[in-house]
Amino acid sequence: MTWMDILMLENLIIEKKAQLLTIFELHGLNHLKTIQCSQVLDHLLNLHERTNYSSM
Repeated sequence: MTWMDILMLENLIIEKKAQLLTIFELHGLNHLKTIQCSQVLDHLLNLHERTNYSSM
């Protein structure tokens, strides 16, 4: 993964966190939209973590 890819992934994570907060404020913690958005964010964070370990 290139540095550009990592930067794009980090920007996606920032955007998804903001989206999650908005969805949470509108729908609450247990709403399906909140859970789905949280799962996508988890996936992005896991991917980011794997890329950090693979570059070591």
